[in-house]
Amino acid sequence: MPHKFSVKILIHLLLLFCGLWASYLFNVAQDEESVLVQTKTNLEKLNSYIQAEFTRYQAIQTQLSLSTLVQSGLQQASTKDTNELDRYLQDIQISSGASDVYLLDLSGTVIASSNWYLPHSYKGSNFAFRPYFYETIEGNEHVSFALGLRSKTRGFYFAKSVYKDGALVGVVVMKVNASKFESDKAQLDTGTDSHFLIVDGNNIVLASDVEQWRLASLGELSPTKRKEIESSRQFENESLFPIDWRVLSPTRVKTSSHGSDALMQKRPFNKQYTLYLLHDTAPIKAAQWPRLGVTALILIILFVVVEYTLSKLTGYRQLLFSQRSLEAEVASRKQALEQAQDALIRAAKLATIGQLSASINHEINQPLSAMSAYVASAKRLAQKGDVSKVVENMVLIQSLITRVHKIVAQLKSFSQHHDNKMLVANLKHSVDNALVIVGPELKRYGVAIQSEGLACNIWVDPFKFEQVLVNILSNACQAIVEQDNKCIYIRAVEHEGKIQLSIIDSGEGIKQHALSNIFEPFYTTKSGNGLGLGLSISKQIIESFHGKLSAHNHPQGGAEFLISLHTKNPQND
Repeated sequence: MPHKFSVKILIHLLLLFCGLWASYLFNVAQDEESVLVQTKTNLEKLNSYIQAEFTRYQAIQTQLSLSTLVQSGLQQASTKDTNELDRYLQDIQISSGASDVYLLDLSGTVIASSNWYLPHSYKGSNFAFRPYFYETIEGNEHVSFALGLRSKTRGFYFAKSVYKDGALVGVVVMKVNASKFESDKAQLDTGTDSHFLIVDGNNIVLASDVEQWRLASLGELSPTKRKEIESSRQFENESLFPIDWRVLSPTRVKTSSHGSDALMQKRPFNKQYTLYLLHDTAPIKAAQWPRLGVTALILIILFVVVEYTLSKLTGYRQLLFSQRSLEAEVASRKQALEQAQDALIRAAKLATIGQLSASINHEINQPLSAMSAYVASAKRLAQKGDVSKVVENMVLIQSLITRVHKIVAQLKSFSQHHDNKMLVANLKHSVDNALVIVGPELKRYGVAIQSEGLACNIWVDPFKFEQVLVNILSNACQAIVEQDNKCIYIRAVEHEGKIQLSIIDSGEGIKQHALSNIFEPFYTTKSGNGLGLGLSISKQIIESFHGKLSAHNHPQGGAEFLISLHTKNPQND
């Protein structure tokens, strides 16, 4: 039993673990799907913001390129004009939020700058090697990213060509620090667990709110690519170290700076860059613990309910099995009891025949003696040739043989075993058959039979019912042997679908002390004669017909046995 209990506990723990694991995986999948949708929305929000800022700076650049002061300053390049232009560019830089604004002439030399008053002023520096200069000189508006030569700060450079009277006179440049977008990202509602990256075509991170990712490469750079980048002086002497960036699926990535995976959404940005937005999965997984607690509680309650139900079901099955076993046992015992009762009934029949044997022998011997006399007489008559007298003797002998035949046949039928068979029988026919058995005894003692109302039907087993009649009539005969008036009255009355059969003798009646015990097994008033089973078995037989058998003393004298029987099957009513 303890081993079975331990196995059951282990099974429940295993099911609990499997249920929690399935719940965990399902909830994580659902939450990640929801987070991916939200991350995509936040990515679009972040992209719209950065694009709006780029568009704003480009619009400022356009206004600068159309400024008369800028155009004149590039054309004349006088000291007075340059100083005024420096201050103008400084005002633009302050109002726009850019880090630097400066003008380059056609040689790529800075002739005016917003940081003119600082020690590391760009004035006089030549940036002809920068892509934003030579691309713009060729007539293309250009936005590029680079690390400042002097400030060493990362920034996006917006360049715009300046024309005067239709002639190209220079380039105006506006630098916006990448840190501006990194700090502004915190102001956007993109989630505390999200991180963004702006990556160029070489998979180098230009800007990110994660500091260790800045100016790192998403993967190892080939020697050729690294040499090409170094020659452009875009990142000066930065190592561009690779970070562990493993793309697990189109929407999932694993990095060295995260203990767990990160959900990823990306989109092209400004044609030359890619904007990434990552969401850490660790908070998603951490959020499952309360759910797992609730799930565990629900599963435990479910297990308890299931176990309780199963125990009740097992108990019910055991009860059902016990019930069926008991029913089978009862059926077996009932069959054995019926067999015993049949044997007892047969024994009672034989006992009854034994009690009547003297009268029956006399009843059979008498016709046999008569037949012998008639046979002897027939011989003598045959010798004399009196054929008519011989025929008369033969007719008498035949009637005596029929009489003996009837008694023997009824005795044989009475003593044999018969299967139970309930049917509608004629009461008079049953009484006549019983009188054939009891008749010799009645004749021996000179008992008269009077009957009335017997022409009716009853619902009985005829053979068993005849046994009851034989037993009662035989008892009645023995009760009036010593009486002068020896008579038995058999009367039947029909009332409300039932037959009330009354058998009354002209004897002294039943002793008062015997009335309460007369139907008990083995109780008898016959000293040394009888088993005391006749009336007990008779009562059981009548009750098996759904009838009643009772006895009392008749008011006018003698004992009266009352039998109540149905006229048809009571179960059909």
